[in-house]
Amino acid sequence: MASSSPSAALLVALVVAPGACGSKAAQEAPSPAPPPSDAGRVDALAATDAVWPELADYPSTTPIRTIPIATKAGTPRFEVGGPALLGDLAVVASSQTGFVAVDWRRGQVMWTKPSGPHVAPPLATPDGFVLVSDCFSAPRIPAGESLLGCARIVTPQGADQAYFAIHAPSNQTQKFRAEMGRQSLWPDGDHRVRWRRGDEALSIDTYTGVASPASAAPTPLAFTYKSRVWTVSHLDGKLVGTGPTPWKTERTYSALIGLVWTADGAPLVRVMNATAYMGAPELTLFDIDATGSLHAQVARPLPGIQVLASATSSIGDAAIAARLDTSLERDIVAGYAANALLMWVYPLPRMPRPDPVGIAVAPSTPSADGAVVVFHDGDTVTVLPDLSAPPTAPGAAKAPSENPTP
Repeated sequence: MASSSPSAALLVALVVAPGACGSKAAQEAPSPAPPPSDAGRVDALAATDAVWPELADYPSTTPIRTIPIATKAGTPRFEVGGPALLGDLAVVASSQTGFVAVDWRRGQVMWTKPSGPHVAPPLATPDGFVLVSDCFSAPRIPAGESLLGCARIVTPQGADQAYFAIHAPSNQTQKFRAEMGRQSLWPDGDHRVRWRRGDEALSIDTYTGVASPASAAPTPLAFTYKSRVWTVSHLDGKLVGTGPTPWKTERTYSALIGLVWTADGAPLVRVMNATAYMGAPELTLFDIDATGSLHAQVARPLPGIQVLASATSSIGDAAIAARLDTSLERDIVAGYAANALLMWVYPLPRMPRPDPVGIAVAPSTPSADGAVVVFHDGDTVTVLPDLSAPPTAPGAAKAPSENPTP
């Protein structure tokens, strides 16, 4: 797995996470017991006549609530995006709805913002949200430049702070304008955001709307440990760590999930890999020492062929949306605690699902539990239970004293 140099022999001691089952490929171990259910909750899979056979032995859950989003009949659903979380607000986007903010704890729509026919995923910032879409009308831009879209900056309460055109010299934007791939939006330094579409990206000044070509590579995971800065990137499927002791994995991984902070404060990088066991496809979650030592932990595998989306909390609780098979209509959400305990699995409604599934982890507060917030099918926000392992569980994680940088 990880080594201090790319050419070194790569031997990883797989330590089974406390309370989690080992990978089928590594060993057979008893499945972890499902966490205690809250009063009034039922086992959704056991209560369903049509249980998906692959999930019969997994702990299951039911939604805390389901929030329908009103759509515009007859309007094409070109793109969907979100949720972007800020406190109790989840903002989602769709070509059929524009931007919609819901209070996921109470199940209420708080505000909406219109969009053009095409939308980018919303971005949450400490002060509100950045919303990017096609413009309603063609605003004036400098001669020789191309209009790429419009951006709106909104407070958590829904008040507009700014609305501006995104533009750049025409000779710098041909590839971006022609790109039709999936989109993402993330912070890019002070007063800038990066807008990725397929294999192209732009860096946008949120004061002026001026855009310039930028790398489409995702921002590496960055964190501080023992007063030293590290980064971990996912390049060509391999993990590449930089810091006091650079390292790189020999094997590839299907998806980089995020960082995990262990009970003693050591950071792990969480990944998932698509494998197979006795001909059945499965997705296996690994936690690898983020500073390059030869140790990792492995969690109970999930049935599935592809990671659709993932999200983590500040300590590493992770929610995974996964595709079960090639039917394109059986997708699941799985929740892992930071200590790699599989908390629950939830099947999304069975239907053809060409649109992306969006997922976010809302942290718990001193007065309320956290949750997993899922946006699916362009018109539904589903809120699933908290992922935190019981405080008495072996290996239960705690928030890092040295906070990671997204």
